[in-house]
Amino acid sequence: MAFPRIADVKLFPVATERLYGEASQHVLLRLEAEDGTVGWGEMSDVSHLPALMPDISDLTACLENLLVRRDATNLNELDDLMLANFPGTRFHGKACLVRAAVSIASYDLKARMLGIPVHELLGGKRRDRIPVCYPIFRMKSRADVPGRRELVRAQFENGFRAFRFYFGHDTAADEELLEAICGELGDRIRLTSMDGSGLFRLPAFLRAYRGLSRFPFETVESPVDRDDVEAIAEARRAIDHPVSEHVRSREYAIRLIRARAVDIFNVSITVAGGIRGMLDLFAIGDAAGLECIIGTTQELSVTTAAQAHVGAVAPHLDYASDPVGPVLYTSDVAERSVRFENGDLLVPDGIGLGVEVDMRRVAAISAPLSSLKDVLSSFSRG
Repeated sequence: MAFPRIADVKLFPVATERLYGEASQHVLLRLEAEDGTVGWGEMSDVSHLPALMPDISDLTACLENLLVRRDATNLNELDDLMLANFPGTRFHGKACLVRAAVSIASYDLKARMLGIPVHELLGGKRRDRIPVCYPIFRMKSRADVPGRRELVRAQFENGFRAFRFYFGHDTAADEELLEAICGELGDRIRLTSMDGSGLFRLPAFLRAYRGLSRFPFETVESPVDRDDVEAIAEARRAIDHPVSEHVRSREYAIRLIRARAVDIFNVSITVAGGIRGMLDLFAIGDAAGLECIIGTTQELSVTTAAQAHVGAVAPHLDYASDPVGPVLYTSDVAERSVRFENGDLLVPDGIGLGVEVDMRRVAAISAPLSSLKDVLSSFSRG
């Protein structure tokens, strides 16, 4: 049976405000097949280092050259083609975001051609919902405490019971906020992770840990520089909490395992460079006997749905995962978006990704890409 080939590629840059913190920029990708079927992907939250943005016209031309006339259903060929032309991993580049967008769009396109949800392409779901946690982003000073406290209250009222805490260099501010939250909400909430984002050297991390470990955190994330696997392992040996890290490639996964650096693989679609990348990393973590969660860079509904489909088929998810972008941003691009219920991300059951992009919403938040605001704000979105 001959399936239609890819006929067109289009990119749409957009910007979304957050409930708090700096805005984020994204690029939507639309693949259209010869029969008119459309699949959507997303370069999520490109407002991260390095302070470089793709030229949308040039990137569109490159993707057209690579993808147009390709078999729209040969997902392995498309993944291999993207990796050959856009190598690189997250935290030092943005090539993986391009790979992720094409991967998501190609899975959405094929599933729509077949009339099935994406999770059926992946072998069938093991779960219908994914527990998630809401982020409490890093504070600059104690002046930020009242606003963060109010946000936790608001999201608690919205049904979230698990929260990830990004700690900073002002430990006094962090302790003040945590004392207030725990004093008010007590055991009605869970603090899933104390997240350092890889910003600390080992001595500074250990000082912060001594002050914050009295609070009921379940795990510690990215305690020190993510490139220094030996330092991560040393931090793990020095503390009493399980350690998780964003796993950005198969090679990095093996380094973490050999160094006994982590207990938990944090696997996200943007860091892994697509759906196949996520599945590979879950398989490696499972084979090594490690626990796993789904990470995030805070995505719109398109990529959040893709993460949910992968999470639905993952061998196991051991802690609350992170994707909550659609309830973090004040706007989105989907008419029928992903749903959250009682602190869980529901796995979409519609055709393809199960979300429908609304071009009127896309047009309303369309914006040219720029890193200038990110540089001026010191990438303070968290």
